[in-house]
Amino acid sequence: MKQGQDKLVNSPLCNSDACYESEFITAEGPMKTWICMTSGYTSNTTMTLDSDALKQTLEYTAELIKDLRQDHEPPGGGEMLAWFPTVITMPEKGMIFPEPLKNSTTFKGKPDWGWTVVKAVPIPKKEQEKYPDPQNPGEFYKNKMDMKNPYRFDKLCFMDAAEELGMFQKQPI
Repeated sequence: MKQGQDKLVNSPLCNSDACYESEFITAEGPMKTWICMTSGYTSNTTMTLDSDALKQTLEYTAELIKDLRQDHEPPGGGEMLAWFPTVITMPEKGMIFPEPLKNSTTFKGKPDWGWTVVKAVPIPKKEQEKYPDPQNPGEFYKNKMDMKNPYRFDKLCFMDAAEELGMFQKQPI
């Protein structure tokens, strides 16, 4: 896989100019991915509305994320794509995920939502055996997510949530 030039484009979801576009050359041909750093929605060129990739995503995705799906043309135009809120897990840092807001509804009757950040906290060495890593038999997790101390952000503040998680390195002045 070869990576092309990354760039910022206008988001088809919220029209912000903070939609990160990456292009890759894969064995199947060129592919573009997008993540809007304002709304947190993501898509790629395999997510056409009649694709196997979309069918598989819908089969394995949580109901809330399916409910939040939006269909839009990609930046620059092209075939309509399914866009979903992203979920980011960084085992050493934490997670960002969409979460319904309690006692709220949208005009569609579904719960309104926002971004939640939980930080990773170390698991004491003597307790790690309680947390086996199913992907690596005989190994144990060293961190767990601190679900008791979440940070919450508005649904158009994904970049703030990502910054809280520590996804961006501060540049020296």
